[in-house]
Amino acid sequence: MSGVEYKLTRMRRRTLVLTVRGGKVEVKAPLGVSAEVIDRFVESKRGWIEARLKEKEANYPSLQSGKTLLDAGQERPVTYGALQNGESDAGFMFKDILSVRRYFERTRGPILIEALYAQSKRTGLYAEDVKLCDFKARWGSCGEDKRIKLNWRLVMLPVPLRDYVLIHELCHLKEMNHSAAFWREVQKWCPDFRGCRKQLKSFGFLTLLYRR
Repeated sequence: MSGVEYKLTRMRRRTLVLTVRGGKVEVKAPLGVSAEVIDRFVESKRGWIEARLKEKEANYPSLQSGKTLLDAGQERPVTYGALQNGESDAGFMFKDILSVRRYFERTRGPILIEALYAQSKRTGLYAEDVKLCDFKARWGSCGEDKRIKLNWRLVMLPVPLRDYVLIHELCHLKEMNHSAAFWREVQKWCPDFRGCRKQLKSFGFLTLLYRR
C-alpha cells in the first residue's frame, strides 16, 4: 500500500488521474485497475504531491486558518459570531462562514460586473449574460451560448489577476477553445498573461473556502 493517504473513486474512464485539493489527495481510476497499480501510481507522484501540500501550507496561513480575508488582494482581519454582517477599518464581521459569500456578492459583485464591462469595452467582446457562481475548481467559464459565469471569489484576487480571468473568459467569445489563436487573443489584451496564470495558481485554494 502507498505511504500517501488518498481518496479513491472508481469510474468508467481509461486513465488514472491524481489531484491535490484542499490539502487532500484524490485519485480517479478505471474500474478494472488493481489496487497495487493505483498504489504504485500514487507513490510515483509522491514528490509532486508533497510539493503541492507544502505549497498550500505556505499560501496565506492566516487566510486559510480563518483569521483574515482577501479583499481585492489585500488581507484584512475577520471575526465570526457577529449579530450582523459588516465591515469597518478594523476588518470584517460576519455571522458565520456562509455569510462571506452573501456579503461579498452584494457589496463587491457589482464591482466585478463593472470590471467585466470595462474589459468588454476594451476588447469589443460582449457576453449575452453574466452570472456569479460558486465553482469549486475554476475561476470562470464561457459557454457556446456566450453566457459567462464567474466565481464570486474573483473579488478577492489582486486586480491584475482578476482582470486576467475576465479577459480570458471574454476571449472565449471569439475562440471557444485553448488554441494558439485563443492565447494570441488573450496576449493582445493581457501581455503578461503567462505571469498571471502562474500567480493565479497560488490562489487556487480560495475556491475550496467559505463552504459548509
